[in-house]
Parts: sequence; C-alpha cells; structure tokens
Amino acid sequence: MKIAVFGTGYWAQFQIAAWQSIGEEVVAVWNRSRDKAEDTAARFNIPFVGQTPDEVFESADFDVADIITDAAIHEELVHLATRYRKPVISQKPMALTSQACDRMVQAAEAAGIWFAVHENFRYQPPLQRLKELLDEGCIGRPIRAQLQLKSPDRAIMDKQPALKTMDHMALMDMGPHIFDVARYLFGEAETIYTRTKAAYADIGAADTALSLLSMKSGLLLSCDLVHEFHHKAFIEGEAGSLLLDRDNVIQLQTDGTRTVDTRTWKTLDYIPSEDWLVHGGHVFSAIPACLEALRDAFLEGRPADTSGKDNRETMRLVFAAVRSCEEGRAVRLDESGI
Repeated sequence: MKIAVFGTGYWAQFQIAAWQSIGEEVVAVWNRSRDKAEDTAARFNIPFVGQTPDEVFESADFDVADIITDAAIHEELVHLATRYRKPVISQKPMALTSQACDRMVQAAEAAGIWFAVHENFRYQPPLQRLKELLDEGCIGRPIRAQLQLKSPDRAIMDKQPALKTMDHMALMDMGPHIFDVARYLFGEAETIYTRTKAAYADIGAADTALSLLSMKSGLLLSCDLVHEFHHKAFIEGEAGSLLLDRDNVIQLQTDGTRTVDTRTWKTLDYIPSEDWLVHGGHVFSAIPACLEALRDAFLEGRPADTSGKDNRETMRLVFAAVRSCEEGRAVRLDESGI
C-alpha cells in the first residue's frame, strides 16, 4: 500500500516510521514548512515532496492520504481528499467542532470514499487484554469503572508547544483517546459531567479533566485525564474486579487473585530513547498496531473500527464534555449541537 503523508510534525515522524515498519511505502509528503517536509523526506527516503497539498493529490501515485497535521486543517485536507476521490485517514482529534466533524463524515459518504481516524489507544496491549477479559465475562456484569490516562504535563507541552494555548487542552488532546477507550470497553454513554483545571499557573492550559459518565448499560464510569495516578483502570463487576496498574499489569480478583502481565511489546529501534521514556512502550507499540488494523480494513474493503462515522461518536463525547465544563452541568449525548 502506498501512503501520502500530510504533516511532518512530532508524531508524524513516529507514524511514518511505523508505516515503513509494517512493510508499507510512504511515497509522498507535504508540510506547510517545506524545509521540514524535505528533511523528513530525506530521513525516510520519501521520493516526492509536494509544494502544496493539491500537488500531492495531482502528481503523486498513492493509495491512501494520511493526515498528521494539527487539527485546525484536518477538515480542509479531508475535503480535498474527497474532491480527488482518495481514501483518507485523519489524525485525532477529527476536528475542533462538532459541525466540522459532521461535514467531514458527510463529505466522505457523499464521495463514496473510505475514511478513518488514527485513534490508536485502544490498540495498546494492556487495553486489548483488558477488553478480552471483559468479553470473557470473568468479573460478570460491570457495575462501576475508572479510567485514568496521562494528560500533557510540562515536559510534554515543551515538546508540543501548541498544546499550551489549546482551548480545553486536556479534553481536546487526550479526550479523544480516553473516550474512545471508554466506548471500546463499555459501549455508549447517555450523560457526561466534566470539570477541568490548569495545573501550571504560568501556562494556564486546562491540562487536567475529570468526567463522570452514565453509560447506556447502567455502568457508572469515571474518566480522568491527570498527571499522576496509581492505576490506569479499575472495573468492579458483579463477580469480581479488574485493576490495570501503572506498570501495565492486570490484577484479576474473583475467588482468588490472578496476575496478567501485558508488557508484551518489543523495543522499537526507530523511537528515540528519550521519547520512549516519556510516553512508554505501550503507547508506541499501539501506533503500528493501529496502522495494521487500518490497512487491513482498507484492503478488505470494510469500514475501520475507528472509521470516521464511528469516531464521530467519540468526538460527540469530547464536545459534550466541553459543553459540560462551559455550562457547569451534566450533558446528555443526544442534545443538539454536539
């Protein structure tokens, strides 16, 4: 499969390397800064550097467009892909407004093109194993649960300065991840209540967010985007509990305790050691796993698990959480405008 990449920022470097690591070919690249695009092309032996996105669509021979730019131009580039009838993957978040998300999904459907979102957290080995254990019914019907993910702290914001000025930063940057995991594990939500806080007075970005979700299954779920935590997930069921600790080990408690070590990933030699230490192997191993799932769905002619249409529901949770913060109330997911 031949890929054209749009955007050569921080995460794009890892994503291009991951495409190549699973045997796919990145044949073209574009970035608003041509120097950065040329540097990336030289680093990864990419033969075509476009002066404009249109030039890539018109002149490069590729199968799928992979948009890895900042979210502000996701919609513009997805619409461009639909005009050229090119299958397209968008980085998360799909877009910055609910209306933009709707337009993107509708445009792809009208053009009859395959559209997916690169949402990779559900592909982390610990969360995949947690899902398997839930589906096996080992703790019975889940009653309550807590998910905790690391939101951008000072070190991460220093590497990605745009986060420092992003509105509702934790929700817009990490909300798509945690709410997609919530849907992956527990299904759809009915209501959400969210509060946020800025941990760094000198930065001011809302980097911490706590959300309480009432799920359609009856489950009560807390989704926390925080800097420090004791565990990543806790699920209490009618017949036991599951705890995923911060070291990615699962404790299954029923009539006894069973330990499941999910640290099955290998070190990826294309990830710099300092980035590996900041984000962890569970994060980086999810990127090629996600790309493999997207590739397989595309080649088999079926919607991806994280299709544009499916990810629209994840973004509905993000925008509902933002509304909850702004209006100080619980928000129903069936309210208009989200």
